[in-house]
Amino acid sequence: MSDYDIQSYLLDRANIHDVITKMSLYLDLKRFTSLASDVFADKMQVDYSSLLGGEPYELTGEKQAVTWMEQLGGMDCWQHVTTSILIELPQPGKGVGIPKNAGALANCVARLERREARGGPEASNGGRYDLEVIRTNKSGNPWRISRLKADVVWFAGNMGVYEGVENKPAEG
Repeated sequence: MSDYDIQSYLLDRANIHDVITKMSLYLDLKRFTSLASDVFADKMQVDYSSLLGGEPYELTGEKQAVTWMEQLGGMDCWQHVTTSILIELPQPGKGVGIPKNAGALANCVARLERREARGGPEASNGGRYDLEVIRTNKSGNPWRISRLKADVVWFAGNMGVYEGVENKPAEG
């Protein structure tokens, strides 16, 4: 077992923070290919049941990027903000192995607009992401999101903005 040194610990924290930040930013910038290649693990678990009902599901990272692209396809605009990212890594030291996965919690806020929605064009929500990231063998930042659970704390606006959006993977 190799020791987990302070430099590796700090680099892991920075890389995990970056991959979580990229998730929201790439989604808002419509960089769905980058979500699949630079943010999501090859296999992942997703749970938006606290907002959309339904059940958690498993799929590939590429399929999750397509799912988000299709879910947001009917929206006119949106913005997601992820902040207060708390990363759960072991403290570095002798005898501490290099972690293969880590947990993270983050606050999140989303605002979506669909001008043609029945009942009004806006919906906002806030809550927390409960995430797991895994270390991959990919070059550059090796960390990828393997589990994404949204826990909605508050909702404001028109739930009709989400009409047709379900907590399930895209077809095909």
